[in-house]
Amino acid sequence: MKNIGITVMDGPFFSLMPFPAREIHTLSHVRYTPHFSWNDARDENPYRKLADYDRKTRVDRMIRDAARYLPVLLEARYIDSLFEVKTVLVKNEGDDGRPILFERHASLPGCFSVLGGKIDNIYDVIEKLDGEEFLSSQG
Repeated sequence: MKNIGITVMDGPFFSLMPFPAREIHTLSHVRYTPHFSWNDARDENPYRKLADYDRKTRVDRMIRDAARYLPVLLEARYIDSLFEVKTVLVKNEGDDGRPILFERHASLPGCFSVLGGKIDNIYDVIEKLDGEEFLSSQG
């Protein structure tokens, strides 16, 4: 499985992805990867919250559940856990939707910043780009 990535989208899904820089795989699980949440405020630093968090792994539960679909995971060896901040809009907390943030660069014509968290955001980006004046005039 050295160079193989797998995402199971049925039920409580998981992803097993190669992490080439460390020659290992990462495992994430929709049920066990999120550890906590809060409503953001101007005076709160999300990375300070993360630094103060007691980082207990849930790898045992993730492996047991994912092994129902991929039994070879029972042979996995845990190395460590990676923790990061994931931003989700409050309105999408229940449906896990992640709309795109799309901005035109102020001084570079044809340059856009796009932040999107789901693969299907590509369709939103294409639709948005089709509507942009600069690109429409380029034909």
